[in-house]
Amino acid sequence: MLTHRVVTFALLLWAKNICATGHPNEVASQRSISASNATAFAVTYGYPLTQYAATFDSLLASNGSNTLYHDRTTASASSAAIVRPNVDTLYSKAAIDLSHYDVALTIPSVDDNRFYVFPFYDLWSNNFANLGALNSTLPGKYLLKFVGASERVGFESPPSNSEYLGIINFPTVYGLIFPRVLLRNNSSTELDAVHTIQDQMELEEIPRRTGRIAPKLSAELFGNGSISPLAAKSSAAFDLNEITNLLKVVARFTPHNPPAEKREAQVVQQKLEKAGLDNGHYTPPHGLNFTIIQKEMYAEILSITNFLQNFNNDWIDFLPRYSGNFLNQYGVRSYIAYTGYLQLVQYESLYPEYEPGFVLSKNQSYVLTFPSGKPPVINAGFWSLTVYNTSSYLVQNPLNRYSLGDRSNLTYPDGDLIYGEDISDRNDAFSILLQSADVPPPANWTSNWLPTPAGGGNFTVNLRFYGPTQDLTAGGSYIYPVVAKQSSV
Repeated sequence: MLTHRVVTFALLLWAKNICATGHPNEVASQRSISASNATAFAVTYGYPLTQYAATFDSLLASNGSNTLYHDRTTASASSAAIVRPNVDTLYSKAAIDLSHYDVALTIPSVDDNRFYVFPFYDLWSNNFANLGALNSTLPGKYLLKFVGASERVGFESPPSNSEYLGIINFPTVYGLIFPRVLLRNNSSTELDAVHTIQDQMELEEIPRRTGRIAPKLSAELFGNGSISPLAAKSSAAFDLNEITNLLKVVARFTPHNPPAEKREAQVVQQKLEKAGLDNGHYTPPHGLNFTIIQKEMYAEILSITNFLQNFNNDWIDFLPRYSGNFLNQYGVRSYIAYTGYLQLVQYESLYPEYEPGFVLSKNQSYVLTFPSGKPPVINAGFWSLTVYNTSSYLVQNPLNRYSLGDRSNLTYPDGDLIYGEDISDRNDAFSILLQSADVPPPANWTSNWLPTPAGGGNFTVNLRFYGPTQDLTAGGSYIYPVVAKQSSV
């Protein structure tokens, strides 16, 4: 869930074929084509709701909103609750409902040099504000309130006599928070330390003068489970029945949850109305052309290549202005919601991906060499490299090792540790071995071995930098890993 896959050539080829193929039923009235185009826009625009529903449907049904839930352990190869999880942090989450109350958030004291972030998202998955280690956040209470897109969104300093340390202005009535706290290792002492931090997080509903401004957030608003299964699909793969189910839900939410950019509100409303969404209800327009709808959505997939940036050595990511907080780039927002829901803005984290992708036979391996040495993250930050199978879950392996990074026992070629207490300032090149889980390498590689799926085949990796320095950004001085395929070692 929290990171994105690279735009694979196979996906782009599929999209190009769809967009280039004619269809005998494409002859339609201009009105029908316009309604079909508008429907494609509405699906792309509303797609993040499928991920919100998949994340919170059961929790809303059982305990409601404005309640924190905590993951107490990191994911493993047997976990299937979250796709593409990191194994660096423990997650917490809460569906935020500002329809009847403001909400007070208590952020606890967190020890120095431990990365943590409290990210705030609107309903449409825009990461519009963050508190945490990178913001020198003070422990205490912060007030969450709805202001709409017409007022200042994000962090606001409180009045001098306020009991709150800050105000977080939400652009939508509903949203969510998804705190992450760094787990330095999996020892019981370290787990207890992070659990204590989680237990001190609090949410409290605060009465206000304006009272009710929208319906209470509920599983019923999300269609009682009708759209959460759609989170497993790209929006371009929906059939007409699935499109109908989604747009019924989108129609319920749009009246109280405006676009991230104020100037977009009228344009978005006009397109949604053309698609049949009006006053909280959805009525499919007459004569919809499914071929046109599908081709429009695949065209959106193709368009996202315009928003990618190259680092070096074939590592890519989205441009900063289209990462985390997507503004009016609804195609990018939909794509990231599918492949990495709840992405952070890039000053909090970078998620570079290797453009050519990874595939091995059983007797092959990759060596990733870091020519510039240790990735430069801030003191409280961290970096990691994680491998996933074709289902985007962690890889079963005899070491139960899913990731390597700055908290691992990585070694230089001469056997000296790269990280750890009392380590010198040495910063030489080092390498990580990606090799099949059933082909263990010689002992001199064990510490730097990140197992890939047994038997070979396709897999993906995520390189994560939390608290990246300027050197890691596009045009920065850091040289990204050189990837070389070779025989197994």
